Amino acid sequence: MTTSRRGRGLLAVSAVSAAATVLAMTAGGADAAQNAGAEGKKPAPAEKPAAGKERKGNYDARTPNARTTYARSAKVEGNETAAAKKFRDSLGSQGVVEVDPNTGTPAQVTKLNGFLTGKSAKKATAVALGYVKAHPEVFKLSDADLSTLKLRKDYVDDLGTHHIFWSQVVDGVEVFGNGLKANVTKNGQLISVMGSPVSGLATAAQSRSAAAASKLTAAGARTAAITDVGGTTKSATATASGGSTKWSNGDTAKQVWFHTADGLRKGWQTYTNSGGTRFYSHVVDAQTGATLYRRNLSSEGNGDALVTDNYPGAPKGGTQRVENLTYNKWLPKNAKTLLEGTSVAAFADVNDDNQPNAGETVKVPGTKTTAEYKLTPFPDAQALCSTSYICTWDPAKPDSWKTNLNQDVTNGFYLASNFHDWLAKAPISFTPAAGSFDAAGGDPVLLNALDGAATGADGGPDVNHVNNANMNTPPDGTPPTMQMYLFGTAGDKSTVATSSSNAADILYHEYTHGLSNRLVVDATGNSTLNSIQAGSMGEAWSDFYALDYLVSHGLEKDTTAPGEVLEGKYVTGGGTIRTQANDCRVKAVSPNCVALDGSKGGYTYGDFPTIGGTPEVHASGEVWAQTLWDLRERFGRSYALSIITRAMELSPADPTMLDMRNAIVQADLVASGGKNADVIWTVFANRGMGWYAGVIDGGDAFPAEDFHKPPTGATTTLTGTVKDKDTGAPVAGALVYVGGHSSGYAGDYAGSTDATGKYTITGVAPGTYPKVVVSAPGYELLVQPVKITPGTQANFVPRRNWAAASGGGTIAGFNGPDFSSFNCGPSGAIDNAQGTGWGSTTGDDNGTPTNKMIDKHVDVKLPAAVTISAFNVDPSNTCGDPGSASTGKYRIETSADGTTWATAAEGTFDATNRGKYNLVTPTGNTTGVQYVRFWMLSPQVPDFETNCPAGAFGGCQFTDMTELQVFGTK
Repeated sequence: MTTSRRGRGLLAVSAVSAAATVLAMTAGGADAAQNAGAEGKKPAPAEKPAAGKERKGNYDARTPNARTTYARSAKVEGNETAAAKKFRDSLGSQGVVEVDPNTGTPAQVTKLNGFLTGKSAKKATAVALGYVKAHPEVFKLSDADLSTLKLRKDYVDDLGTHHIFWSQVVDGVEVFGNGLKANVTKNGQLISVMGSPVSGLATAAQSRSAAAASKLTAAGARTAAITDVGGTTKSATATASGGSTKWSNGDTAKQVWFHTADGLRKGWQTYTNSGGTRFYSHVVDAQTGATLYRRNLSSEGNGDALVTDNYPGAPKGGTQRVENLTYNKWLPKNAKTLLEGTSVAAFADVNDDNQPNAGETVKVPGTKTTAEYKLTPFPDAQALCSTSYICTWDPAKPDSWKTNLNQDVTNGFYLASNFHDWLAKAPISFTPAAGSFDAAGGDPVLLNALDGAATGADGGPDVNHVNNANMNTPPDGTPPTMQMYLFGTAGDKSTVATSSSNAADILYHEYTHGLSNRLVVDATGNSTLNSIQAGSMGEAWSDFYALDYLVSHGLEKDTTAPGEVLEGKYVTGGGTIRTQANDCRVKAVSPNCVALDGSKGGYTYGDFPTIGGTPEVHASGEVWAQTLWDLRERFGRSYALSIITRAMELSPADPTMLDMRNAIVQADLVASGGKNADVIWTVFANRGMGWYAGVIDGGDAFPAEDFHKPPTGATTTLTGTVKDKDTGAPVAGALVYVGGHSSGYAGDYAGSTDATGKYTITGVAPGTYPKVVVSAPGYELLVQPVKITPGTQANFVPRRNWAAASGGGTIAGFNGPDFSSFNCGPSGAIDNAQGTGWGSTTGDDNGTPTNKMIDKHVDVKLPAAVTISAFNVDPSNTCGDPGSASTGKYRIETSADGTTWATAAEGTFDATNRGKYNLVTPTGNTTGVQYVRFWMLSPQVPDFETNCPAGAFGGCQFTDMTELQVFGTK
């Protein structure tokens, strides 16, 4: 029997799959939300239950793990020519040149304190292409390569900036993800060039086409993609046209080229809806059917109608009023039976099949004499029900949601249509050209109100369809689906019994995921909000834009006093689903500006991993949301919204918060000539995102904060050596880079070691950098602070990791299921990267929920017999599973021959051990070791025996660990 391996739960988003975001009740999850009262008291930290359908995580064969990326970057850095170095140095101390480790071409070329070119009367496209042609030493594109560029989009934002996208096309087939992006001001100044274009593409494509023809059909690719995520292929009519196939249920498939460091592959790019929240984009290898790319697209949140602008019972916008849906051009004049409008199509998807079935659609409201769909309150449904927070159903009477079905769907339709129009206006200017959601463009929002309201055994929602909301965002041209759930359960004393379609802040939060996922994209339009840093900003943008709307319309109060702007105020009866208010300044004094640990004041960058107790996109994103509100207070909403939105369009792929800080500085450069740069740097430095702040890459959940603005004066050179800590031998081919100024790419603030272990990094501003990173195959990832002054030498002595696959370690055996096809098989435990790991089941191989652990082990053969000094373990959840799937109890055994085993260490990990390496000192049996066995003895489900299997914790099904390292001497 094939095991159905499904990833995360709706309320628990992994660090490597931030695109799959949901609303999430408080940083501590739904359990913690039960403790939040009407006074807005923050909940105590609690384990986050899965409370939803488990979904598979993201995967990209171009960057399968961080270690592989670092090794490729070191090779690219080592091959840098003198001409390329001269070009990089010519950009100055705030220039940025990051080179893609797969293509060897720039992922980003830009400057923070100026433009790449002067003013020009030429077309924007000519300015950008002229620059690329003038610098072959960096872009490495021949005339043949330039001829593969096809202009895909050139739109102008409200500042007059051209955002230009070229895809690369050979034989009528587009390259997935790679190409060129350029941003040019209205005065013809080049801001940046991005995209990682493929050099030598035509030759590679010709060679690949001659080597192997495609074996997989479009239908076969669709089936392979759906099977990959544990879905079932539904019968649908297919229509083929121009190399693409579209099915009647909305699934699509088209041929693409897919470029990896190992060469060019022919593939099928698919978009599939496998039911529920399983909306995915794939690239499937056309020869083998293997998954090359997987992205979870779900982001977790006549015409007279009665609608509310805020929430039922709110002091402002809480009373139903009449809104004509036709007059506002949200519905066509001839609309009668369906709420199928110009930007939104809404229905009640109570059985969660993503289809408008009989009884789920709503007649267009309004008669000749009256507006329709008056809300019926349920005042006695729960303790928090009141005239200020009106309940709209009774969880103790599950079918009671039917009473307000028409009102619920109609209100959701109104809010989504209204927000569409608001985002389209300046200064946000989210227009069809920029990727907005419109019926005319073939991608209106498919709003599933009351999603899953009838999925429970008693006619109400099951545990997977309550206290949440989500939205998936496929690329431009494919409709997104917004799923709005009921809130409240029987006996719940802390959540208002209502629905998310009646909560403007929640619906607007979900809608904004569409904005960010359509603006932060690669050259071919795919969202790149993947890592925990990028995903945290995705959640923060959603809170910020939603609350900005409510405040700017006078629907919520925001005076000079802090602690007033609350996300989730309605559903918590006056509290918040976050840990703090959005307007908490640093050191602010307010009951709503107190962290879970009792510390007072808004957050800074160093709080990122601890805001909700452990790193998690909704909680970690609060520092970004508060920083954006600081900008709003300093500049006013109009200018702040302008540069914040424009920065998304200027962003590199999968940005860190520091990358996006830089993009906001650039947006101001475009808007004002940079006159506000000092104020912007002051705001970010105040939040710990100053010039010397450090982050390893987008997956770093433990950034180092700094409170300095950019230094002035001359730059210097950093040199040093990298040697093996135990042997003293030089380590060649190691990548050395300054985290926060380089993200594991070759380029600025980065260098690689030669055969003697020596490296050189030029053009570095003096100061103390908290995260200088060293990465080498077969060694630990070493991170340490360095104070750089003229003549500084920084030497590094990483330890050999004998378990690492890149250093000769191999998997000798394991028990339990093999989830290698899900990119989380046993080899993930020794790939020396924390972005991937080993995922297994808690009980039987089929993932049946249980409260009895069937112990799982993985055996690692070291490349030589070793005397072990220490182990390093990251016990974190992986494979898209929630935090409760992390390893709790563990045991490490050693062996000389792989047959006779003895205990070397044992203990228990908890939530504080997640997302980082934990040094484990052996207690014995450390000499002559060639085999190491790691046992997972329990998940981190609180009160495991009681909470499983009936509870909603993902750890009841799956138990994972991320990495095992072994240190010692040969």
